[in-house]
Amino acid sequence: MLAHLYDLADELNRVAPWFWMTEDQCLGLRHPASGELAYMSLMGAFGGHHCLALYLGEEAFRRYSLMQSEDPSNRLLPESDAVALLLETRHLQVAFESRSQLARHELATIKQLGRNYRGDIWPAMRSFRPGYAPGPLDAAEILWLCHAIAQLLVVAPSLEADSCANFRLHPASDISDTLTRECIDGVWQNTWTPFDVLPFEFPTPTGNPAMIAKIAAHQRLTDVECLFQLMPSPVGSKPSAMIFPYLVISADVATGLIIGIELLSVEKQSHRALINSVPNVFMRQWDKAGIRPASLRVSTITAYSLLECTADVLNTPLRRHARLPAIARLLKELPF
Repeated sequence: MLAHLYDLADELNRVAPWFWMTEDQCLGLRHPASGELAYMSLMGAFGGHHCLALYLGEEAFRRYSLMQSEDPSNRLLPESDAVALLLETRHLQVAFESRSQLARHELATIKQLGRNYRGDIWPAMRSFRPGYAPGPLDAAEILWLCHAIAQLLVVAPSLEADSCANFRLHPASDISDTLTRECIDGVWQNTWTPFDVLPFEFPTPTGNPAMIAKIAAHQRLTDVECLFQLMPSPVGSKPSAMIFPYLVISADVATGLIIGIELLSVEKQSHRALINSVPNVFMRQWDKAGIRPASLRVSTITAYSLLECTADVLNTPLRRHARLPAIARLLKELPF
């Protein structure tokens, strides 16, 4: 199956549909066994990075849509939010890179298959999972990507022939749909899927009520800076298990002193559990320092959303600031 995936990747690079398809012209793909819906997007229409991305599921597609909505000349997402949004989006990629850009295990696979490439056409197959660095595909993901490339190659010629091809409008209606490849009774065919117009919603977990009560009982009021940030420098020894650490920091606005700092990861918990734990991690820091926040200051949409429910219950003002001076000083001193 792995050799077949590389055969398909070579054919994709030869056909080069990114020369007539743009990144936002997504095609749907329904898994023939599970029925899960995924979305294919091609990068490279304007030169540079040539890549097919397969976004798995509705949340992944909504994350992708938010990234696509960003105006390069007037970005609304803070950089930290944008980086996390990409790296946490569940998707698979086959990208075409120079040899120097491939990981050691990717080069080993190519050598094992007896293949060789010249220039910027070395296939890089990568799985993006929340909390993990991009890594090798497992057997199920290899099959997913095989389906994606094969079906894209089927429809690509007709899309090239129709320079006005509309990927969202069903020819028989005025409803906004997505052209989708689906296997029905063993035969792949074109269908139309209602276009997902729902926006991505940043998680807003609720803090532990007992912990909230403890914080509310503290008498010392302190204005607090709060940082929650994915650190895009992976750690770990195995390419299939490299993880991104997440940094959780509280700092005293008045004194500039650090109230608490902690690293989280998906090493011993799911990414969902990690995200849901963040309000409690912040509150443990405040409880240990014996403080109740008089106000909370964050710099990202992610941190604002994660603390929104807790701040509301504590009746604590929560605001976004372009810069967190105390935390910024600390970050300059950290070794990562």
